[in-house]
Amino acid sequence: MTAKYRVKVIAVGNDLYGDDGVGTAVIEMLGQIPEMKGIELVNGATDALGLIDHFEDTEHVILVDAAQMGEQPGTVKVFSKDEVKLKIKMDHLTVHGISLAETFDIAKAIDKLPGKITIIGIEPKNIGISEKLSDVVAESIPDVISQIINLTHVNTLSGG
Repeated sequence: MTAKYRVKVIAVGNDLYGDDGVGTAVIEMLGQIPEMKGIELVNGATDALGLIDHFEDTEHVILVDAAQMGEQPGTVKVFSKDEVKLKIKMDHLTVHGISLAETFDIAKAIDKLPGKITIIGIEPKNIGISEKLSDVVAESIPDVISQIINLTHVNTLSGG
């Protein structure tokens, strides 16, 4: 299979719940960076099963999500799909149905799991109803973008 997109960056979360919209903010900023040309940027919102559609024809998926990990608000952590159950205590997808871990299990069962999935979790401060990110989470966005650039640069250099 030839992948249409070698790398996709997918934002997960709900823009109407404060820091849960951090993924969308990251995607919007990435869209302004010339080095991100050729990398599909997707707003996956809160549709866990819909994420599976975006896994198809992709070698490496990078998910950006506000995730309650028991860290200080604004903390950025990068981990693999196998670490999701250990690192994330609650992701907003769970509130809407199924968790990221369950999404990966379903994708694997139907042979839609990409070769590599990286999750970038940002510890939220506020996930109440609000369209504004907290200052501490907004300040973490450059770190998230740096992590994504490093991941995509390494992926490009290694040929996938």
